[in-house]
Amino acid sequence: MRVMVSPLVDMIRKREAKVCVVGLGYVGLPLGMAFAEAGFPVTGLDIDKRKIDKIAKGESYIKHIPSEPLAKLSTEGKLKATTDFAKAAEMDCIVICVPTPLTASREPDM
Repeated sequence: MRVMVSPLVDMIRKREAKVCVVGLGYVGLPLGMAFAEAGFPVTGLDIDKRKIDKIAKGESYIKHIPSEPLAKLSTEGKLKATTDFAKAAEMDCIVICVPTPLTASREPDM
């Protein structure tokens, strides 16, 4: 029996699928970096222009994420960021990372 593989699954297996991460906060930024480090081209979308500018400069704005790996991914063009949400139409996979407030003990505040 021959199993058909969808074009998207094939692109994912080959690390050719263009990944979009919506929301570049404490979940979205490290997730985008992980996809980029795994070999996927990643575009991050956020409404905060300051975050986009920091990523372009290779500067982390999240305490537990060092700037060095972010700078490498940005410089190599593996991780890009923009406020232009129309770019989502060009992506193959979109991951939405919505804000989750944390308690003082860093637990999700539902």
